[in-house]
Amino acid sequence: MGRIVTRLRWVAVLAVLLSCLAPALASAQQPSADTQSGEGLRPWIVVGGAWTTLLGSCTNCEGENYLHSGGFMADAGVSINKRTELGGEVLWVPETLTTGDEIRVTFLMATVQYRPWVTRGFFLKGGAGMAFLKNWLDAFENASPPVRSKAFSLVLGTGWEWNARGRFGVQVFGAHHVAALGDLEAGGQTVENVMGNFWSLGTALVFR
Repeated sequence: MGRIVTRLRWVAVLAVLLSCLAPALASAQQPSADTQSGEGLRPWIVVGGAWTTLLGSCTNCEGENYLHSGGFMADAGVSINKRTELGGEVLWVPETLTTGDEIRVTFLMATVQYRPWVTRGFFLKGGAGMAFLKNWLDAFENASPPVRSKAFSLVLGTGWEWNARGRFGVQVFGAHHVAALGDLEAGGQTVENVMGNFWSLGTALVFR
């Protein structure tokens, strides 16, 4: 558990540093273009769907159980300049098990998106926030009431964006969300060091 927490802390530090340095780097590389545009802060909205693979793990869990589900993703915020966007993200992933139990996972994240090249669509994204989960582990199937928990979460992602007419565009993206739930208790059971990993691939519409 100590190593997992240490890794999460380093990833969180990296995300914060990226969010702080990206605007400065972009301004230093393109001072004249951003100044002449006079656009200032502009809205940035992304809405799309994702195909997500879910994996839960813990200290005393037996084996690995991968689940696959569709999901909904949305980002909203402001474009600071031609390279950097700051905002928030929602990822919602529902899944129904063969037992009839419903898993619901919702990520609420603060994010920064950075484009290394203005003339190309490649981008990087990082962020941190909270995850809200319902009936996450098989050990809690048929629990009454349903087991609900929340966790510190991180996201790292990348993708490519194509500009269409006007301010609209389309993007494809990949992302890895991590949720650190710690120890969960329900029905006299204690499950230690619970982690959730979510790998997503998807497409979205972009307005900027």
